[in-house]
Amino acid sequence: MKKNTFLLLFFFASLSTFAQDIVGDWKGVLKVPNMELNVVLHVVKTDNGFSATMDSPDQQAFGIPATSTTFENSTLKIAVESLTIEYEGVLDKNQVITGTYKQMGQSVPLILKR
Repeated sequence: MKKNTFLLLFFFASLSTFAQDIVGDWKGVLKVPNMELNVVLHVVKTDNGFSATMDSPDQQAFGIPATSTTFENSTLKIAVESLTIEYEGVLDKNQVITGTYKQMGQSVPLILKR
């Protein structure tokens, strides 16, 4: 019985160790024609799921609130309706989010890292 209990505890502990955690600060560079813009996403866990804010330090814009933030099946989706921004990316096992940033009809690849 003790052996089974230990194995179950070990199993659940290892699951939480390998679980993907999206919470935290994520940084990337938007490469648009004639310039590069640094982007920072701040993702937090809430009672209802997730929330996020966005910074664009090169434009002196900080704390832009996301209208919606979801993270399901390793896919992060963030929208900022007031700026017509959408981001969708997939978190991999190396803690890198590879996705697409969309704004006003334009799509640009955006890779985010901690």
